Amino acid sequence: MRPLTGHVLCAASFAVALACNLAAVMASAAAESEPGLITQRVDEHSLARLPGNVRLEAIPNNDRGRVSDSIELGHMQLQLRRSYAREQALETFIDQIHTQGSPQFHHWLKPQQFGEQFGAAKSDTAAITHWLEGHGFTVNQLYPSRMLIDFSGTARQVREAFHTEIHQLLVNGERHIANMSEPQIPAALAPAVVGVVSLHDFRPHALFRKRHMQRAGAQFTFTEQGAPVEAVVPADLATIYNLNPLFSAGFSGQGQTVVVIEDTNVYRSSDWKTFRSTFGLSSYTSGSFTQVHPTPSDGDSNCDDPGDVAASDVEATLDAEWASAAAPSAKIELASCADTSTTFGGLIALNNLLNATVAPPAIVSIS
Repeated sequence: MRPLTGHVLCAASFAVALACNLAAVMASAAAESEPGLITQRVDEHSLARLPGNVRLEAIPNNDRGRVSDSIELGHMQLQLRRSYAREQALETFIDQIHTQGSPQFHHWLKPQQFGEQFGAAKSDTAAITHWLEGHGFTVNQLYPSRMLIDFSGTARQVREAFHTEIHQLLVNGERHIANMSEPQIPAALAPAVVGVVSLHDFRPHALFRKRHMQRAGAQFTFTEQGAPVEAVVPADLATIYNLNPLFSAGFSGQGQTVVVIEDTNVYRSSDWKTFRSTFGLSSYTSGSFTQVHPTPSDGDSNCDDPGDVAASDVEATLDAEWASAAAPSAKIELASCADTSTTFGGLIALNNLLNATVAPPAIVSIS
C-alpha cells in the first residue's frame, strides 16, 4: 500500500473542487471536535499494564542486574491509539483511495492532514506530553501523524514513570539491555496509549553470510557444504520475475526513486557502480545512488549519520544493488539513521520519511 501522504487532489471543475475543499474542511473540523480517549484525572497510584512490551529474552537466566540510573535512553517512541470511530474511518478511507471510481481515489494526504483526521485527539496528545514532561522526560517531537511521540530520558525516569526496570542481559554471549516487566502507566492515560515501541536494544540484524566466491567467465560460483553452487545474478532476477519484457519495452524504473531503509551507510559507494558495470546495468544511464539521513519535519533531530557499521554494511550494499537490478533506471536512495540505545535507526529513518513535509517516494524497501 502506498503511504498515506501527498497532496489532496480534486476534480478539474471549479464546482467539484469547491465541494471537495469544503468536504475536507468539514471533515477536519469534525475530527478536531471529537472528544479524546482520556477522560479521567491522572492518578499515579491507579495503574494499567501495557501488554506485549517485554522481550522473550528478558528472563532470570539472562539477567545480569539493573543498569545505572543515569544511563541515557535516547529517542524512545511512544505509540498512541486513535479512537474506534477514527480507526473505522481510516479503514474506510484506505478502501476508498484504492478503489477506482471512488471520489477519494488516490487523494493522498499530507502527514498533518492525516493527523487531523485519523491521529490521536489533540487533548490526548497534550495530556500524554504533559505527563511525560512531568516525569522529567524530554519530548523531542510529536509526529505530524499524531500517532507517535519521540522522547528521551534516563533509566531512572523510565523506572519511576513506567514502573519497569531496565536490566543488563547476556544472551548467547551478547550483551543487551531490556525492560524486565510490562510497563505500567496511569490508568487514565491507558486508553490512548498502545505502548513503548522499544525499551531495549534488540534490533533487526543482517542476514548476510560471508561466502568465498569465484568468477569463472560469466559464471559466479561458491561452495556450500562442500558442493559448488551458482549464485543468482541480476539476469536471473529478470528471468525469475519476468522483467525482461518490461525492460525491452522501455520500462526500467525511469523517473522513480526506490528508498532502501538501513541503520548503516554502505562501506563504499563505488561498490554500487562496480555491481552495475559487472552485471551489465551501466547502460541504464539514468540510474543513480545516493545516501541520506532524513530528519524530522520539526522538533529535535533524532537522525544521526550512522557511518559505516561493519556488522550491517554488506547487507545495506546488497539492498541498494539489488533494488537497482530490479529497476536499473531508477534513483536508488539509501536512507539511514544511527541506532539509539533503544530504537532501531531504520525505524527512525522510515518514520521521518513518512512524516516529512514533502511527499515521500512511492517505493520503500526494508529487507
